[in-house]
Amino acid sequence: MKLSFRKITLSVALAAIVVPLFVTAGKKADVTPNSDELKADYIFMEALRQHAIDKEDAYYDLLSRAYQLDPSNSDVGFFLGYYTVMTSGDDSTMFKNGYDLMKRHFNEAPADFYSNFVYGSINDRLGSRDEALKVWTTLDSIYPHKMEISYKLAEALASSGDSSKIARAIGVYDRIEKTQGKNIPLTTSKIRAFLSSQDTASIYKEVYSLLKSAPHSVENNVFAGNVFAMFSDNDSALTYFDKACDLDSTSGLAYYSRANFYKSIGDSVNYDKEVFRALSRESLELDAKLELLTGYIRELYDDPSQQGRIQELFATLLDQHPHEVDIHDLYCSYLIAIEDYAGAAEQLGYALDIDPSSEDRWRTLLSLYMQADDYAKSAEKGETALRYHPSSAMIHFMLGTDYNLMKEYDKALSNLNKSMELTDSVDYEAVSQIMSSMGDVYYAKGDRDSAFVYYDKAISIDPDNLLALNNCAYYLAVEGRDLDKAEEMSARTIKERPDDATSLDTYAWVMFRKKNYTEAMAYIDKAIANSEDPSEELYHHAGDIYFMNGEPQKALEFWEKALALDPDNELLQRKVKHKTYFYE
Repeated sequence: MKLSFRKITLSVALAAIVVPLFVTAGKKADVTPNSDELKADYIFMEALRQHAIDKEDAYYDLLSRAYQLDPSNSDVGFFLGYYTVMTSGDDSTMFKNGYDLMKRHFNEAPADFYSNFVYGSINDRLGSRDEALKVWTTLDSIYPHKMEISYKLAEALASSGDSSKIARAIGVYDRIEKTQGKNIPLTTSKIRAFLSSQDTASIYKEVYSLLKSAPHSVENNVFAGNVFAMFSDNDSALTYFDKACDLDSTSGLAYYSRANFYKSIGDSVNYDKEVFRALSRESLELDAKLELLTGYIRELYDDPSQQGRIQELFATLLDQHPHEVDIHDLYCSYLIAIEDYAGAAEQLGYALDIDPSSEDRWRTLLSLYMQADDYAKSAEKGETALRYHPSSAMIHFMLGTDYNLMKEYDKALSNLNKSMELTDSVDYEAVSQIMSSMGDVYYAKGDRDSAFVYYDKAISIDPDNLLALNNCAYYLAVEGRDLDKAEEMSARTIKERPDDATSLDTYAWVMFRKKNYTEAMAYIDKAIANSEDPSEELYHHAGDIYFMNGEPQKALEFWEKALALDPDNELLQRKVKHKTYFYE
């Protein structure tokens, strides 16, 4: 098992220092130390001083030198061993050497509380049960009133799986209980021990004993309810959950626990009631509220009839905790799930007002405004985001997209160029996306040649950039140039996205420009069938394609649908008025 290095606590270091320097575990008090031992003690003290000021290299070198001078000093050996174990990484030989030094110190100085507590804990972490049990048994016999040792001994005994040792563990827990009194953590430990021996009767006895010690404790009654629920004793569980709620009607813990109980037994009606009761209790910790609400939403968010209740819960929580970012984040996620993008953006905006440091939140906010077609708002928030994250390539990229859609092409290119500067040149996918977007901007501003240069660059950098392939193919078709190249690129996007309406529309339009009207009609039909909300452009293309296939009435129907979506389109107005195709 690989252990990470941690500094020995100051108490451990002091424990070594306060022992008379010339009377260590491996020597008799009446023996006069030789010169090497004196040097070793001095160097050891200096090592501890270096360790205290975080000079670990010097600490290790001095420890090693002290141990070389006096290998009989197990105190020095322990510190050197501990450091070696914690820095050994995957070197098993180095680890064993360090471990052996610590083990030697335990055997020679079993009463060294601090050092041997560390040694015992390391054995716990390594899963060396027999050695750990030996350490804790020894220390407990020397320090029977140190409860931290008693707990360690009980845990080691209980985890052994041996029935006689488990019985000993219970005895140790009983001894602790006489000192500390009844409490839930201790009872939990005892129940865990009884569980390993499948002693259900003793578990029930412990629960009743805890209840008797404080019958009006909400926490004890909730604990009892949870234990009985674990054994599917639902009537008893509900009795104690009810009692907890009756004892303190303001207890969020009580209602939270009863809600989870109803959920566990599939009682959705009562679960629904308890969720509202639990979340309305201000005493319930925020993490528990978020956990409860998340589970509730996950079960009900796809039921439109529950949206009002869910939003009422959020309103309650926000009234209690208006400045908790996690609640706004969760509300935002829920609103995104039900496709209320404007509401989600509002909640994310509140979260960013509280904590503007998260770049991911800013990026999500910009995306939400884009989703709602509010590009001006997205750009406004993007400019604000740059005050906090001026070196964000993605925010500059998103701003470039916003300004392009707002027809502010110079700002769009400026942000895309900045995004390019901030993007790692070996991130080919990101670089290709930026190049493709620059192609879109240049085409929109009328610089066709530059647009196709950037599309070609984007595709050469990342041949799988489907957006660049689609847009380049479409604009080549619009321009009526390199139609064979356009067909090849569009066919590649169709292969990867056979049901994507945009890709199908592009291929249909390429076929139309190549005068392959029959194939164009097959693909435009498929594009419309795969579009949940066909655009003006899609209907317009369909009308033109159907007209060239000798179906003027069907073409007129499509043109009328397109005109309804874009009533100011003069070309569509002419086609509908004259019921015929006009070349642009």
